[in-house]
Amino acid sequence: MSCVAWARIPIITRFYLYSVFKNLRFSDPFLILYFLDLKMSYSEIGLLMGFQHLITVLLEFPSGILADWWGRRSATALCFVFYAISFAGFAATDFRGSVPLFAWFGGCLTFFALGEALRTGSHKAIMLDYLDSTGQENLATQVIGRTRAVSKYSSGIAAVCGGVLLTWTRDYAWLFYLSSASAVGGFLLMLTYPRELEGDVYRERQSNSGSSDTPKEKALSWMWGQPGFFPLLMQSILFESQTKITLKYFTQPFLKVGLNLFGVSIIAPLGVTGLAASGALWVGLSEFARDSLGGFGARLSPRFEERTNNRFVALNRIFAAGFVAILLLALCNWNLRWGLFPGLFLLFALTILQNLRRPIFVSTLNTQMAKKQRASVLSLESFVRAVTVAALLPLIGLAADAFGLVAAWAICSAILALGFLFQLNGESLTETANNVSQKSSDPAKFEIRK
Repeated sequence: MSCVAWARIPIITRFYLYSVFKNLRFSDPFLILYFLDLKMSYSEIGLLMGFQHLITVLLEFPSGILADWWGRRSATALCFVFYAISFAGFAATDFRGSVPLFAWFGGCLTFFALGEALRTGSHKAIMLDYLDSTGQENLATQVIGRTRAVSKYSSGIAAVCGGVLLTWTRDYAWLFYLSSASAVGGFLLMLTYPRELEGDVYRERQSNSGSSDTPKEKALSWMWGQPGFFPLLMQSILFESQTKITLKYFTQPFLKVGLNLFGVSIIAPLGVTGLAASGALWVGLSEFARDSLGGFGARLSPRFEERTNNRFVALNRIFAAGFVAILLLALCNWNLRWGLFPGLFLLFALTILQNLRRPIFVSTLNTQMAKKQRASVLSLESFVRAVTVAALLPLIGLAADAFGLVAAWAICSAILALGFLFQLNGESLTETANNVSQKSSDPAKFEIRK
């Protein structure tokens, strides 16, 4: 489909297509397994992934400000370019020549980190801007939940396809090539977004309407001083950072160790067939099931928010359930022969909780922040999350090398326990929301070109 044809597609449908292209990362469910197959230790993997998050950390908040100033649409398009370069680099690992493996992967992850820094906060800001400016702000949780559901379903499909392809070819390179092609598709899609979606600051600069009523620095410092804003951010940072470490970086090793106990290899030697050679397929199916349940959780967000009748109570309950799930995961690792399947169940439950929570949080945060600083505030939250992950991954990797995976999840549960110090108070947050509506200027209504 050409860019011209894409441009005829309704805006919200294009939001869903963005979720598809962003999450057709066929290599994601197998990246840590790829590192392990290359005989890298958890410590080395932790250093690599920590380095990636460090680069993201250094650029996270500045990139949010850049997105608000330069244009959110342009920043998100550029992020896909960096993704495509990163995945193509991983695919070409065998052609690196004399470049050390660790340095090569560091370079690939640097490009990925650049893409992450530009993406985080920008596209959600685009969606919130569109909904507010078209009088549909009450649909924020629903639209964000649905786009997140599409993201998870796309990830699940990519995981199954990646598992089948890896079982057949026994070569990780094809997974990276396909991921790079998907990123190119995302770049082309972003070019079809109307320029009106670049953001308020961009539109004001284009129309020479002068500075905003509330300067960026003053608006950010004002929001930070409001009662409830800090607990809302801190609870999210702790929950998202520890669930990311659990689900993204230690689920694959958990499956690898568990399958090995039953004589199943991720990539079996030549000549080995049948169940013993089906490890990659089982990993893909596990990721498909988990991402499908994540999509279900995201779709359930508006209903759960409505049933609790208080989104702050909903966030507190999800946080407590996530803490229990990670604590029980640590216990399952004492003996994987009996803990593998309960552990998988807990990983599925934690995925549902993570995706159930995120749309509720974003729509809650949207009521607490100055509208013109959406990308900046969302990037600030993502920035601190990335700092936490970058600092913890090497330390958790060392603990996993020394004491096994049980240490990794025990540390995550202990850190997550700190979140109970930041329980949300619905009354103070509601008051903050009213203050935001009075203190910050809402974006003017504008017409989206079809």
